[in-house]
Amino acid sequence: MVSALVYTRKGEKYYYSGNDGNYPGLRAENCDVFDALHLALSRDGKNFVPMRNNTGILFAKADFLSGVPGGITRTLIDPWVFRHPDGSFGLCAVRRGQNCPDPTSTGCMVLFRSDNLVTYQEVRLLKLADQEIRHPKCRFQEDRNMYCIEWETKEGLYRGFTRHFLDLSDITPLDAPSFESVKDCGIVDAVLGNTIEISEEEAKIIEGYLGEISNIGVEPLYLEVETGATIDLANLPKAICRYNDGSSHKKAVRWDMDALSGIDTAKPGEYEIHGEIQQTDYPFPFLSDHISDPCICNYHGRYFLSASGQHSVTFRISDTLKGLPMAKPITVYSFPESDTHANIWAQEMHVINGVPYVFTTVGEREWYTVRSHVLRCNGDPANKNDWEAPRPVCKPDGTELEPDGISLDMTYFCVGGVHYVMWSNRKFPKRTKTEIVADSADIYIATIDPAQPWQLTTNPVCILRPMYGWDRYETPVDEGPYLLRHGNDLFVTISGSSTGLADLYCIGLLHAKQDANLLSPESWEWLPYPILTKESIPGEYGPGHNCFIRDQESGDDLLVYHAVPHAKDGKTLGRHMGIRRVHWAANGYPYLEMTKERDLNPAYKNVTLKISVRRPSTKNPAAPL
Repeated sequence: MVSALVYTRKGEKYYYSGNDGNYPGLRAENCDVFDALHLALSRDGKNFVPMRNNTGILFAKADFLSGVPGGITRTLIDPWVFRHPDGSFGLCAVRRGQNCPDPTSTGCMVLFRSDNLVTYQEVRLLKLADQEIRHPKCRFQEDRNMYCIEWETKEGLYRGFTRHFLDLSDITPLDAPSFESVKDCGIVDAVLGNTIEISEEEAKIIEGYLGEISNIGVEPLYLEVETGATIDLANLPKAICRYNDGSSHKKAVRWDMDALSGIDTAKPGEYEIHGEIQQTDYPFPFLSDHISDPCICNYHGRYFLSASGQHSVTFRISDTLKGLPMAKPITVYSFPESDTHANIWAQEMHVINGVPYVFTTVGEREWYTVRSHVLRCNGDPANKNDWEAPRPVCKPDGTELEPDGISLDMTYFCVGGVHYVMWSNRKFPKRTKTEIVADSADIYIATIDPAQPWQLTTNPVCILRPMYGWDRYETPVDEGPYLLRHGNDLFVTISGSSTGLADLYCIGLLHAKQDANLLSPESWEWLPYPILTKESIPGEYGPGHNCFIRDQESGDDLLVYHAVPHAKDGKTLGRHMGIRRVHWAANGYPYLEMTKERDLNPAYKNVTLKISVRRPSTKNPAAPL
């Protein structure tokens, strides 16, 4: 059996607090990410391996009903996991605010249900006392056919029973707890909850979603040909790399061509040739220049790299991805020097019905003026004379997309012949010359006219708000959507969390089916934990605002993103661009943490191909009719 441990974390109250850090004047409440359910597994009961790089997997939902702009962040402490009689899992915890009580759940424990300890459904609040509680614990007691619950208050320890978590009975004070707690787990700064025994099958499911995926071997390579056949590179198989979650990935091999040419196929025989698995590795940083919000589009065999600019639309253009760092920036549109417009952010080039367009923002010099715009190209995207001036995106009735706020990070995709845009929208409930009160940055979707992609054909629909501590870390922000397809599955990565405290930026994931109603929020599943954070890849802080591009040679999906490296003294070096292969996990979800070593273990880099030359098989002719 495997032991699953639930816990939270402790540490410094703020991230980079004070004016002597990397981001003077800014600070983030670490409870937003520390006070959340963390999960670790152990196969010996002593050594626990944290899931998701020791980050949270379940967060309390924000309160958007209080009337506070942007909502109120909620957190979870004192997690306790137990089994239901049907074999599913229950989780109880205490819901709080940011380092303070939650007045809407005083004296309550919050209850979740899960089939696999990966995804959870919030069930309800159960009132245990009239004052603040701590450390709720629960187990099913078969002799009473009820759940036994214990909890603490300032007055002492109590126990009660419930059948359906609707009310309590037989409440009595206790002198000592009857539940056994975990004493140690070896995880630094872990605030321990409890452990529960799970099966190896359940552990594999958890590790498939929440664990590190790495290469564990290569399938044997074998080729059989008939005598007289010609063997060339096109005949030789690719190496199939196997991973610890049950997934696989095909990689090209550089074979010993001298050994290959020495094979005599004129007669039967057994041969071996050796080769080296090829691995495309993109260094980080990919460019020496600072770059934010990178986006690459392949058009007519050339790669166009754009990013957030200040006063112009600019491309680096190359015939290959690896040639982009050497390509000189080309400006294809800029505002006159006397113009007050700037803030051309997150430029994305998309091709719609064969025509190149750039989706970007245009605003005055202040951040709170940006609006989504679209530029059309009437010829060569590298020729500045072929680009039209930006047009503002408008609603079906022709009115401004967001008159009381900002719109930005607009992206485009087509599914089932329907053309969509998705973007980040932020309203300002109050805006004066001296004060701006901003709401959260939310994700919206609408359809467009493909001949005029600045024209919406449906009204905007909000499909996502910053819901959890990890996408509300310092600032409640969801932005930078970008689509990734995989069969019938649609995945949209969303960048969340602080934009000022760039280290905290991270990537979350929306998922929908291709045949779903994409204009309905119910069609989109928002993964409750981020899939790429500053803990994912050592030395890469604040990963986010990505796009995806297909490698034309290997057919692999590639993640294009920015992240923040640090100097040896810990000082930030600003945002830089990176590229990494997207690995498709056995569960069908994209895995964005595939480092060079996880992708291909050096121990399996050298491979051998066994070639068998056989005489053509002879079959008995069909009997005459």
